[in-house]
Amino acid sequence: MSNTCIDMLEHPEYLEFKVSGDPTEEEWIALMHQIVQWIQSTGKTRVLLDGSGIESPVDSMIRYRMGIRTGETFGVGARIAALHPIWDDDNFWETVATNRGAIAKSGDDRSTLMQWLLSDQ
Repeated sequence: MSNTCIDMLEHPEYLEFKVSGDPTEEEWIALMHQIVQWIQSTGKTRVLLDGSGIESPVDSMIRYRMGIRTGETFGVGARIAALHPIWDDDNFWETVATNRGAIAKSGDDRSTLMQWLLSDQ
């Protein structure tokens, strides 16, 4: 049984998805589908994925595949910021997603990510 918890919050300017526990690749894929649905229903194209509550590092191949999916799914149609735990300084997902055409940024400092997410650059 999975210990993953995903909460969605709608803010005036962006959508926030809080992930905690130890998500499987299938749960990451399901989350991506949720994000697409919320973008379509709200029209909000700025997304904060708060993964600061993740308990263990995400496998590199999952990061790679999710980076590809992010680029293919969102491209330049959305701006995605991923907050990762402070103990995890791997930006591999960001690199792959950006190389696949996404507007994506990851980091462990929420305020820096929020500035980027809400900027027009």
